[in-house]
Amino acid sequence: MTQVGSGEKEGIVTTSELAKILGYTTARIRQLEKENAFVKVDRGQYDLTKSIHAYVDYQVKKKVEDVDEDMNKTKEETLWTRARRKKSELEYKIMSGELHRSEDVEEVMNQMLASFRAQLLAFPTKAAAKVTGETEIMAIKELLRVEIYEVMEELSNYDPNVFYEISKDNIHLEAELVDTDAKN
Repeated sequence: MTQVGSGEKEGIVTTSELAKILGYTTARIRQLEKENAFVKVDRGQYDLTKSIHAYVDYQVKKKVEDVDEDMNKTKEETLWTRARRKKSELEYKIMSGELHRSEDVEEVMNQMLASFRAQLLAFPTKAAAKVTGETEIMAIKELLRVEIYEVMEELSNYDPNVFYEISKDNIHLEAELVDTDAKN
């Protein structure tokens, strides 16, 4: 190998010579040296061949890290966008009455069950008045059956609008529609 630079040793360059070769300032060369991008042999002196190899490896590693960071950033942005979309879809379903919040379901079901309980508790009194004086078993059974079906009717009357009516979210949908119409 021929001598490179003004150093007495073969293949050894100074900080300023390495900076000139790579088109950097000497300060940048010292920064890159701290990041192990060059092979230092002595104070202010670098092995040119080994430093070029180390610098190429440093650049490749940096590019891979940049690509990984870009991919991670893109992945995170994709996940965030997907989460916001799903949240918006769920909120729209809640506001349009297609989906119900658990607290709304709990409130409606508690009201329905309380009404059903009250009707069950009132059943003996109501049925007794109707079967009093009746002597035929079949007639008594039919009267009781009709009363039982009437009580059970409470549980079969599922109306999704009841959930929507008690929901606080339905107001937001109406306000959004007004806002959207005003903007257009």
